Amino acid sequence: MKKILVLTDYTYNANHAAAAAIPLGAKLHANILLFNTFLSHPVLSELGGTPYDAEQVIWVDESKGKITDLKKHLEKLVAKVPHREHRPSVDCLREEGSLQYQLKFLLERKDIELIIMGARSGTTIEHLLIGSDTSTVINQTNRPVLIIPESADLKKIKKVTVACDFDEGDLNAVHYLTKLGRLFDFQLEILHVSLWGDSDSREIEMKTKFSNRVKRYRYPKISYHNISGKELPARLNRYCEENQSDLLVLVHDHHSFLSRIFKGSNANAQLTNQQIPVMVIPSGM
Repeated sequence: MKKILVLTDYTYNANHAAAAAIPLGAKLHANILLFNTFLSHPVLSELGGTPYDAEQVIWVDESKGKITDLKKHLEKLVAKVPHREHRPSVDCLREEGSLQYQLKFLLERKDIELIIMGARSGTTIEHLLIGSDTSTVINQTNRPVLIIPESADLKKIKKVTVACDFDEGDLNAVHYLTKLGRLFDFQLEILHVSLWGDSDSREIEMKTKFSNRVKRYRYPKISYHNISGKELPARLNRYCEENQSDLLVLVHDHHSFLSRIFKGSNANAQLTNQQIPVMVIPSGM
C-alpha cells in the first residue's frame, strides 16, 4: 500500500498539514506515515546538590508522546471518512538524527507516494525559498512535496496551476498531475512563465511541441496561459489569487527554475499574502 509521508514537528501548522493528509489519503488510496526527527540533549541529574558523573547523564527527548497524541487525533478524523472511501491507516515513526540523513534512509525503505509538511511561518513560497527544512526535503527526494499553510483546506481541489517553461521535467510533472486529476477531477492550468527578454517565436514553437505531447495523456480539462515580464513572484501570486487556484505546482531541478523565477526579486515583500498550498515536483521523478 502506498504511503503519504507527513513530516511533523508538532507545531500548529504541522498538525494542520497532517490533518489535510487524511482526505488526500482517501482519494489516493494511500495510508499515512507520521514522521519526526529529533535531537535529544543531555541533562545532569543532581543528588543532594551534587551533579552525577558525566557518564550518568540522562538524555532527554522532550517531544516523546506527542506523535502518539497526533496519531490518535488523526485516527478520529479517519473515522469520519465515508465508508465508501478508503480509510487511511495511521502509523508513526520517530528517529533521532538529522532530517537529511533520516529522510534519505526512509525513502529507500518505504513506498512513499507524496510528502506533506506545514509551512512554519510566513507564506508557503517564502518558506520554500528560505526554509532550511524545506530545502533539505526537496533536494533529498524524488517524490512530490506538498507544503500546506495553516489557512488552506484541501478537501476539494477544483483548480491546479502548474508553472513551467515547457521542458522535459515539466512534461513529467504534467503527466503526474493528469493522473491526480482523474482522481480529484480538477481543472489543470499550465502556466508558462516567461522570463524578461525571452523570444516570442521560440516560446510559440516550444508550446506547440509541449501541448502536442501533453495531448497523449488524454486529459480533457487542460488550459494554457502565460505570464511574463518582471516581478514574476508577485505576478504569479496575483494570478493564482485571481484565478482561484487551489494548488500551485512548481517543478524543481538542480538547474533551479525556481531560482530563475525569483532571481533579483524581493520575494519576501512581494509574497506577503501568498497562502495557497504549493506542491514541488522533482523534474526527474
